[in-house]
Amino acid sequence: MARTATARATTSVKKPAGKSTAKPRKKSVTTRTSAERQARPAARPKAKPTRSKLALAVSNRNLTRRSRRLVYVTSGVVVLVVGIMMMIVVAQTRIAENQMQIDRIESQISAERDRYNTLRLERSSLREPARLVANARAIGMQPGIGTDFTSVDPYTVAAVLVSTGGVDAELLDATENPFETYGEFKATVGGQP
Repeated sequence: MARTATARATTSVKKPAGKSTAKPRKKSVTTRTSAERQARPAARPKAKPTRSKLALAVSNRNLTRRSRRLVYVTSGVVVLVVGIMMMIVVAQTRIAENQMQIDRIESQISAERDRYNTLRLERSSLREPARLVANARAIGMQPGIGTDFTSVDPYTVAAVLVSTGGVDAELLDATENPFETYGEFKATVGGQP
């Protein structure tokens, strides 16, 4: 009987053609004695819990280089996108702050222009000739009777300029020789240096 069991176990199982061209493996059967069976009852292999394909793909032990690289690249892209979005938010905030400052300055400029126009209006009303005449009469002033224009000799003007130290630019550009009239000038001043 042992021979027939062995003979049945060693017969090859034929597979349909086209699936595999490998040589079929022979199955061997070993028989154990009852003492061997009783000696190792816990030696049976434990069945591994079956895991889904998704769990196998996600576990770190089963990640391939390509999938790890994909995870790193995806994480990097996400961090980069979040960083760019944060920079855009900061830039928009700065633009809004600057716009608020510009609006504040423009409102100050508008207020100062209004103040300037008000002061100009007040100034023009204060300089009005009718008002000036009324104020002058109120403090006892009278209008002048007539006007006399006096002509001043250029030598007198020169003498005043020399004595005060101020020389007009028009006098410096004169084409006359100043030493030609030196004698006349000394006579006008009285011979003093």
